Amino acid sequence: MNKPQYTKWFDYSFGPSIAIIVFLFTYWLDPMGYGPKQVATAIPAFLLSIIILFIEHGRIVSKEAKKSSELSDRVYEAVKNYLHVIRIGSPIKAMEYINTRIPALSEIKNTSFNTFSEIERSNEKFYITNEYDDFQKQIIKYISKSLLCKELGDQFALDRFRKIYTVIKDKDKYKYKLISHAEPQINFIILEYRDGNKEVLFNWDFRGLGQDPIVLLSKDEKIVDMFYIHFNNLWKISSPDYDITNE
Repeated sequence: MNKPQYTKWFDYSFGPSIAIIVFLFTYWLDPMGYGPKQVATAIPAFLLSIIILFIEHGRIVSKEAKKSSELSDRVYEAVKNYLHVIRIGSPIKAMEYINTRIPALSEIKNTSFNTFSEIERSNEKFYITNEYDDFQKQIIKYISKSLLCKELGDQFALDRFRKIYTVIKDKDKYKYKLISHAEPQINFIILEYRDGNKEVLFNWDFRGLGQDPIVLLSKDEKIVDMFYIHFNNLWKISSPDYDITNE
């Protein structure tokens, strides 16, 4: 609820009013003993009133900052609730989550984009871990059954994609393409279950200085569809690996 207008006027006029009162009172009291009507008598009064103004300004700024923070928290909660977003945790935790669900999946759409500045951290914290290795092994295992998998990546993902492609027998069930990107691309993975349910995990990117990402999950139909459309658009403009047949 918005504050009444008179309350806002009171907040902003309180400090200057107190400063003027302090100035007049101190000038009249003459604590330094300069004598009446001396210019020097106004100096301590002026300094004290300035201090009062600074203190009151700090109070107003702190109050407004708190209000802004509270508003941001409410907006965040509203967005989170609307999107039905679930906090999964680190990329390793998210990979563990995916690995336990691969046997129930009918299709995976995955992206693997990195920049030069983040690839070292991504390798250390994700791509060379046991969890990611297990992810690749699971894909190879279940592609021989009923799983379909499409992956989009860049030059840093090429070796990882080829590792899977060269091992599997049914090449039609695993397809990958490459895209050259000057700007950072968002990473996400779409999981489609055999019963028709879908979900997307996103916010995988290692772009913070010393701060690893927190992967989020959404089963909201509109959000999943948004990522589906984005994946399909990227797929259309991407290129096959011309060194290996990948139609």
